[in-house]
Amino acid sequence: MKGKTLWFCLLILGSSLTGCSGLFRTIEPPRINIVNVTPKEVKLFEQVFDLELRVQNPNEAALEINGLAFELEINDRRFATGVSNEKATVDPFSSLVIHVQAVTSAWGILQQIAQLQRTGTPLGTYRIKGAIYSGSPSVKLPFDNSGEFKFPVGPAK
Repeated sequence: MKGKTLWFCLLILGSSLTGCSGLFRTIEPPRINIVNVTPKEVKLFEQVFDLELRVQNPNEAALEINGLAFELEINDRRFATGVSNEKATVDPFSSLVIHVQAVTSAWGILQQIAQLQRTGTPLGTYRIKGAIYSGSPSVKLPFDNSGEFKFPVGPAK
């Protein structure tokens, strides 16, 4: 008899959870685009850049940002990494620009200059991937976005 009662309870529990499935929405990952890059500190072994990132929220609920961590690739090569503890809220179906810092090495810059000289084209691609930490307690929302840009100076002729 206990076995039948257990199965009956599991059946009721499963049915009630199925009815609540509409309460659990899928959250679309935020979209991140680079708006601007400005050199901040240039040292022998390390360079620091200020990045302006546009965070787009494609969801119908506000996106609370407690911080983020990211990696920036340029032309399919790791270029810089960064973290930010900036707090912000992105309203539903809207965007805002946040400021973060990215750190790269002299080697990362030299690789990009060498590739620019090899290819002879001022066009490049970027990929920014990482995670936004949102909510309380924080939930890790991954992002992975890419785009194209034009180097500010062309190769020497």
